Amino acid sequence: MIGLRGAYIIVSAVASVVVAAIFPDALQRSTTALEGIISVFSILAGVLVAVMSIIGDPSMLLTGNWRLGHEHAKDIQKKIGNYSNLIAVYIVTLLGVLVAILLKDAKVPGYSWVYAIVLGFSTWGLLLSLPLPYSLMAIQKERMNEEIKRRKGAPTDA
Repeated sequence: MIGLRGAYIIVSAVASVVVAAIFPDALQRSTTALEGIISVFSILAGVLVAVMSIIGDPSMLLTGNWRLGHEHAKDIQKKIGNYSNLIAVYIVTLLGVLVAILLKDAKVPGYSWVYAIVLGFSTWGLLLSLPLPYSLMAIQKERMNEEIKRRKGAPTDA
């Protein structure tokens, strides 16, 4: 059964295909839009790599016995895997923009379909990025709650 996350990914993909079908040559007419896509997705990829580095730092594992650390590490690795897939969408989008610009500059005939694919991927990447701050806040909240729980159980110095 598909969960809420899977349904969101599918709906986002369908919406992206619809946008690309309705406006197949929108990017072909606007170099400013292509520059914007390059800027936005480069920044998103950089920020996401930084966040993944922080989340994946072994010092960020929950304190406790090795079993707790092992289970927490598996959970973190799963979340980082999801973010890696998002970075892949960003990179495919950026490569698509590069290919579209190269084909246009080389005056290759019949390349306009590439712009529709770039529009679809950029729309999909943007839609997939919308829930990202909330996902990161949930990870932070989980860590805070676990630390508070740990401190409640620990003896105080006062």
